Amino acid sequence: MASVPAPLPPVPISDKRCPNRVEVDSSEQVVSAAVVREWLNHLRSHGWADKDLSLVWISRARQGVAR
Repeated sequence: MASVPAPLPPVPISDKRCPNRVEVDSSEQVVSAAVVREWLNHLRSHGWADKDLSLVWISRARQGVAR
């Protein structure tokens, strides 16, 4: 009869989110242009280029976003 190997120990869950991330409260209906700019700058710090972000988000950094 074959023996069953012992189960592996559980892997601890770690928070891999960026400590400098930009978060917006989901209940807010309007996100200011300043917050969108901050978010874009944060993404650029991670290597995102304007071609990755598209002109739509760059233009929203000037006027803000309404949900």
